Amino acid sequence: MGELCFVGLGLRDERDLSLRALETLRGCHRVFLEEYTSRSTPGTVERLEALLGRPVELLDRADVEAETPILSALAAQEKVALVVVGEPFAATTHVSLRLAAQDHGHRWKVLHNASILTAGPSLAGLSLYKFGRTCSLPTPHENYRPRSPYEVLAQNTRAGSHSLVLLDLDPGASRYLSAPEALRLLASLETEWHEGVLPPGRRVVALARVGSDDPQVVVGPWEEVSRADLGPPLHALILPGEPLHFIEEDALSRWPRAPPGPPVGGALP
Repeated sequence: MGELCFVGLGLRDERDLSLRALETLRGCHRVFLEEYTSRSTPGTVERLEALLGRPVELLDRADVEAETPILSALAAQEKVALVVVGEPFAATTHVSLRLAAQDHGHRWKVLHNASILTAGPSLAGLSLYKFGRTCSLPTPHENYRPRSPYEVLAQNTRAGSHSLVLLDLDPGASRYLSAPEALRLLASLETEWHEGVLPPGRRVVALARVGSDDPQVVVGPWEEVSRADLGPPLHALILPGEPLHFIEEDALSRWPRAPPGPPVGGALP
């Protein structure tokens, strides 16, 4: 019987690991890391290998979803770790892997860590209790315009709930969806479906590099934020519901308006 340890890396890099997590990783026979659901900062893998004194094996999406590399290691009765950027069980893929390990008779444990799901709203100063469903906004492709995220935002807006919008990324292709790009995409969907997600002047919150030493938060009408330069990834969006609590209103008022700049988006640094 093997043991699978799900370890949350946190928002940025190996410095966000807890002491308990480092102890666990050092006690594992093999350590895997995946970065397709989010991404760490450049150099994290190499620094983590130096901390642990052993290789860290990178997995892509196909590896994790197929479950084969990890289940094979567990079958050898090894103690195996899967390091996940953010919170391990925020993605259903990792829950599925946990269930598969259980089905094969293996033990599992989890070491939680910070996630954009809580850190983003908290940094902005908005109440977690007032958030509706979170949605992920994919990059549009030819003949593909995602409606389901827009519908989630419309439902949250009608309910007066805040909306956290996670933005598409493809580290393998060095591509991310920036907050300004996402707003322009939502604006185009609004002109098509007219459900009040982005009426003129709606206030939005753009987040960049949450958890880093240089996070950026800007607040303002979506038209302004859609032209802002927020710098390198990762980005996220919040569409606040109305009305706001007076503490939320005060918190948002203290963030700067969107800095002027050309529309951005493209390669990862």
